[in-house]
Amino acid sequence: VAACLPESKTFVKLIEVQKSPNALADIIGGEIEKHVPLAIDEIYYDWQIIEDLTDKYSVLVGAAPKEIVNQYTLLLDEAKLSPAALEIEPVAFCRCLLKEEAPNAKQTVLGTKTKIDARLNYGIIDIGANHTCMIFYSANTILFTVSMPISGEKITAKISEVLNLTAKQSEKAKIICGLNDDKANGVIKEILADTIKNLLGKIKEALAFYENYFAQRGPINKILLCGGGSNISSLYKILSRELALEVKLSDALAGINEDKDKFSRIFMEKHSLNFKAIELNLKNKEENLSIEQNSSVTFTTAIGLALRGIFIDEL
Repeated sequence: VAACLPESKTFVKLIEVQKSPNALADIIGGEIEKHVPLAIDEIYYDWQIIEDLTDKYSVLVGAAPKEIVNQYTLLLDEAKLSPAALEIEPVAFCRCLLKEEAPNAKQTVLGTKTKIDARLNYGIIDIGANHTCMIFYSANTILFTVSMPISGEKITAKISEVLNLTAKQSEKAKIICGLNDDKANGVIKEILADTIKNLLGKIKEALAFYENYFAQRGPINKILLCGGGSNISSLYKILSRELALEVKLSDALAGINEDKDKFSRIFMEKHSLNFKAIELNLKNKEENLSIEQNSSVTFTTAIGLALRGIFIDEL
C-alpha cells in the first residue's frame, strides 16, 4: 500500500542550498534543521533536487517526526500490509489534481509538444474533516504548505449548536444550503459568516507570504479547492470575489483517463432535508430541500495515492 502521513504533522518546503565541496546529503541535513522545529535525530526526511543552478540547488525537502512515522508503520504491519511508500499528504493532492504531475506531462514539458504551462502557479486548499491546509505549487514543484485552524467538523458543529440540530442534520444543512442566500433564507450562510471571514484572512496571510518570498515566480494564477468541505455551495464563488483570483472546485478525476461519466456516477450523492421536520421556520414555502453533488473531491488523497502506482512505481 501507499499510505499518507497527515499534513498537520509533516513538513514540506522548497529550499535553496549553496553548492560546496561537501557532500550534498550532508549539506541538506544541516539546512533542514534551520527550517524544521525538530532535531535532525527526531525526524525522517527525504529530498529531491528541483533545479540545478550555477551556484546553488533548489531542493524540495520533506520531513516527518519519527514518532508519527513509526506509529503508521506499526499500524500497517499489524494490519498485515506492506508500505510501498509513506507520502506527505500535499504530494498526493498535487498528483491527483494537477495535469502537470502526470508522467507524460513532465516528459513533454522538456520538449516542444506540450499544452501544459509549466509556469502556472497554483494555490490548493484542502478543507478536510479535521483541518484545512493550503499548498503553493509552481513550475512542477511544491513550494510550501500552510495549516489553517478550520475544518468541516467545526463548521458542522457550529451549525448544530446554533440551530440545535443533530450532527447528521447539520451536515446535510451545510451541504444543501451552503452559502446561498436563497436556501433556508440564508440562515446557514449567516451562521458561517465568521468562519468564512477567518478562512479568507488566513488565505490572504498565506498569499502575502508567497508574494514576499516567491515573487520571482510570478503571481498565483488559480486556486483549487478540494476536500469534503470544498463542496459547500457557493464557497468558491465567494472566495473568488473576495480574493480577486480565479477559484475553482478541483477535478479529483483529472489524472484518470477512463470514462469520466462512469466515475462521476459512482461518486454522485443525493442529500435531502425537511426543514419543517427540524422545526426551522422559513419565510418561503420551500420546506423540503435536496441537492445532488459529485463527492470525488472528498477522496483526493486516496486517488492521489492510488495514482502513485501508475505515475511513479510503473515507470
